[in-house]
Amino acid sequence: MFVGIDLAWNDRARTGLAAVDDEGRLLGSATCRSDEEIDEWLRAYPSPDVVAIDAPLIVHNPTGQRPCERMVTSAFGRFDAGCHASNTSKAYMNPPRAARLAQRQGWAPNPSATGPGVCLEVYPHPAMVGLFGLGRILPYKGKRGRSLDVRRAAMVELLDRIEGLGDLDLSGSVRWREIRYAVEHATRPMHLEHVEDEIDAIFCAHLARVWRHSPGALQVYGDVESGYIVAPPAPSHAATPRPGRVSRTSAG
Repeated sequence: MFVGIDLAWNDRARTGLAAVDDEGRLLGSATCRSDEEIDEWLRAYPSPDVVAIDAPLIVHNPTGQRPCERMVTSAFGRFDAGCHASNTSKAYMNPPRAARLAQRQGWAPNPSATGPGVCLEVYPHPAMVGLFGLGRILPYKGKRGRSLDVRRAAMVELLDRIEGLGDLDLSGSVRWREIRYAVEHATRPMHLEHVEDEIDAIFCAHLARVWRHSPGALQVYGDVESGYIVAPPAPSHAATPRPGRVSRTSAG
């Protein structure tokens, strides 16, 4: 069994949770906020084989970015999938919430670990670029100037692409159908925000399973000493030019 967590950096924001079985069937997903609620949800899914968390897991640098964040940005930045900086100058990173969660649950935050309870830091945006072959990230996240129509269309595309993953079975999930309905019928940004973290968590659970069953599809950027992120290899395909920009090859 594999768990995915889109972990908010504090308990005021939503955290998405999801679990899939060894065959890739979605067992359950939810959204909560507090550490107590997270722990309560996880009790229904004990002893996961691999846990994939979208949140900084190992942070020791006092300022700037971790080396792994620079590596991922170098590989995926042209697709707008670069990393934010994580460092211990931020109180909520000293220690990171993900590290505290892993410690409470007895998970091993080491991608080289072989037993159950392997805990990985992942980042959905570069993973989507790599696994879906995207020319640029899907703009489903809330951002200043990004309209509801753009976000809804991008989130519908994300749902379509997740459903197209051959080794993830969502067909029997009532909750997945509820999520799709909420996205397709969203009339306010909050309608998307209510399910966004849960969708990311489901994708993270898929990444946890991929790590175990298709290890060549993902690699480790960084190390356990300075921090690491698990993501696909650097893409060989070109990034889609931003709207309004002319590529050098087409400019003549």
